[in-house]
Amino acid sequence: MFLSTSHNKIDKKGRVSVPRNFRTYLDLEGGSLILFKSLQFNCVEGTTFKRISQYVEAIDEIDSMSKDASILRMMIADSFEIKYDNEGRINIPEPLLSYAKIDDVAVFTGIGKSFMIWSDVEYEREYQNTQKILQSSGPPKLVLKKVGISNE
Repeated sequence: MFLSTSHNKIDKKGRVSVPRNFRTYLDLEGGSLILFKSLQFNCVEGTTFKRISQYVEAIDEIDSMSKDASILRMMIADSFEIKYDNEGRINIPEPLLSYAKIDDVAVFTGIGKSFMIWSDVEYEREYQNTQKILQSSGPPKLVLKKVGISNE
């Protein structure tokens, strides 16, 4: 699972280190890293090949002529499969850097089955926004499902 937040510098060659715990999870899931433009925020999203395959399958489950299907197809078309080097560094493709306004620092935020890569400015803006929502509305109302734990 992708968890935590990490602020990583982008070096002069345009490389940035993927957090070690993210790489560990990616390796467990087959090693492929998929990056794409977030559909909700000004950031890049990253996930496993297995997870992006679920998006592809979802397109087949909805009306293929719908706006939702068109948006998902474009998201897939704008995705990149990325390999990290022996030191865990990647080059984020220029179209994604431009979209997310990332320049010298990439902020990796784990959100479970995927993660986001933000510019430091956009990350701080979104973080402050969520803090305001939390203060005005309180924490989210969640009903957590039991995970398959047996008493045997």
